[in-house]
Formats: sequence, C-alpha cells, structure tokens
Amino acid sequence: MRYERRLGTVAALSALLLAVALEPPCASAQDVPETTTTPETTTTPETPETPPAEAGTTPAETVTAPVLPQASRRLIVIDAATYGIDPVVGRVVTERVRRSAVEIGYEVLDGSATIAAAQRLRMPYPPAPADLWRVTWVAQAHRGAFARIWASEGRYVIEMTVASLDGTGPFFARETAGSGDLREVIDRMVRATLPPPEQWQQQATAAVGATPTAPAAVPRRWRERPREELAHPGGIGVRLPEPPLRRLQLSVQTEAVIGTTQGGFYNHLVGARVDVRITRDLMFGAYVGYANLQGRNERANNLLLMIQGEQRIRVSPALGLTIPLRVAAGYLPFNGPVIRLAAGVNYAISEDWEIGADIVAPTFWILPDDVAVSLDIAVEATYRFPF
Repeated sequence: MRYERRLGTVAALSALLLAVALEPPCASAQDVPETTTTPETTTTPETPETPPAEAGTTPAETVTAPVLPQASRRLIVIDAATYGIDPVVGRVVTERVRRSAVEIGYEVLDGSATIAAAQRLRMPYPPAPADLWRVTWVAQAHRGAFARIWASEGRYVIEMTVASLDGTGPFFARETAGSGDLREVIDRMVRATLPPPEQWQQQATAAVGATPTAPAAVPRRWRERPREELAHPGGIGVRLPEPPLRRLQLSVQTEAVIGTTQGGFYNHLVGARVDVRITRDLMFGAYVGYANLQGRNERANNLLLMIQGEQRIRVSPALGLTIPLRVAAGYLPFNGPVIRLAAGVNYAISEDWEIGADIVAPTFWILPDDVAVSLDIAVEATYRFPF
C-alpha cells in the first residue's frame, strides 16, 4: 500500500509538470514589437462641443448678419436766434432740433463744422432762406435747419425753416409753446418740416461733395413769396409771418372828428405818423397832420402835432390780427393841447403792409375857455421798413 501511494503521488506530479510544459508562453509589454498596430476604426470628425445655454437664452439660437443701413443724410443746424428773451432758450431749441434730427436718421454736423461753414460763407445772421441754402451747400450737407424764437402773451413763438439741396422746399412752420412743452413742440415741428432722409430727389442733385450748379430758382425772401408757396406739403398751412424786429414803420391816416359837445361839430384830419418799435408790441411815434376845423363862421385850416405811445394786444399768434391801444398828446396852434385815446383793430396783409382802424377814439380838445370832446373814427395804412 505504501508503495502504491508513492506511485500515485509521482504520477500526479508528472501530469502537473507536463501541463506546465505544454502551455504557450505569455507575452509581456517588452516582448511586443513596435510595429504592432491596433485594428483601424472609422471615425467622424469631432465637432466642437456646444456650450450649455445660459439662463434666459434660447437654445440653438441662430446669429444673422447685420443689415447695413442706407447712406445717411447730413444736416447742418444753425443756432436758433432769440429776440427779447433769455439766450438759453435758443440753446435749448437748437439742442432739441439736433436730437430730433438724429432720431429721424440724420447725421448732424457738430458745432465746429457749422461755425466753419458759416465763416467760410460769411453768412449773415440770422440767415434768410437763401443764406440757409448756401451754407448747407458750403458745409457739404444735404439739408439745413434754422429756428427763430421770441415771446408773445406769455408764450414762446417759434418759426422754423428747412432748406434742401435736392431742390425741394424751403419748408416753414410756426407754432407757440410754453416753458413746459417747448421741447415737445420743437420735436413736432422738426418732424413736420424736415423730410425723412430717404426722401431725396437723386435726379435733382448728383452728389453732395461734387460741384453742384446753383438751383434754377434761388429761394426768395419771405415777403417775395406768395402765400400759397408757404403751405406745408403735409397740408399744414403756415401764415406769412411778420419778421421780428422791424423797428421803423410809416402810417398814413385819415380821421373823422365827430364832436359831442359845443352843440356838435365836425372836423377832419389827414396826416402821417412815424413809429419806432421798442419791443414787438410796444412802440412810440410822432404824428403830424392837416386839420380842417369847424370855425365859428367858416372852416379853418390848422396843423396838429402829437406824440403817441402804443401797446398791441395779439388776438392769436397764428394770425396777423392785433388790437392797438393808443395814447397821444399834442398841440393845436391858436387852440390848445389835445389828448387822444384810441382802441381799434389792425391786420397785417403781408410782411410789409398793414391796415387798421381806430374804432373808439375819444379826443379832448382843450380850448382857452372850454374843453371840447369828440368821438373819432380813423383808418390807416402802414408800411414796415425792412430794417
């Protein structure tokens, strides 16, 4: 038995050694040749990883190329002219005109370019419509804008003029505003008088920057333009305005003197008066007239001299209708002093001419021994000199 167990152990060890000898050797990392390659696999090009969407954005948002705007139009804005009011109001108006024009789509010239163009042209200030057209051309702008502003009856009166190199216009507008809505009114006037940038007659003007020829008809002065030419294209009628600061005017007057005392009498006056404006509505003048008087036995001739102060009440800034209130004092030789009070109505029929009537005019004739009272009625025609 002991011999058989030893024989079995030897047989088992022999089988184990035989199995180890027959097993193929394992390849290590050092035994692998360098030319050995791994099987190739087909791969697609790697795409960049899409970053996670931020909060408040839409995933996979597409970005489109910006649309280039059309060529902008250049605008020159001349500083607003003020009459009898604080100059700061003019600066506010000018700044509002510039801002509104930019909002419309214009490229507005800065102050230095505007001053340089005006100095190069030696432009008179304030400019007439023709001067505004010329300075627009010198500045190589497409359009030019200018505003005037003064005060009347506690409100601002604004006049705006726009000149265009394409041959259209000039355009006019006139409105009133208070201190609270001044900027809103200016913005509305700019949008009403300034054509959109895309509204341009290419056939009329080749290119700003070339040497354009002078327009066929240079804009005429306001007083040379008929009223129908001052109608805005949009249908807003603009009255022919009275230009500010026309200092000197001449009036020719005829007057009926109807006596209410001394048993009644009738005199007649024909004369002329020269007035000087202190403000737009306040003026002083001197009157000289021929007096045909009712004497005790026959008619008498005399010469009446008077000085007069006048204050105007404007019925509407949009109309040329005013109510003059007048106080006059004078002297009638061989009779005595004369005091006259009057109220009536005047109407500006053009920039140069005005007609009027004194409807209620009580007059006191101070005689050596008595005072005669009359109620006068007068009509007059006035010419305003352009200076």
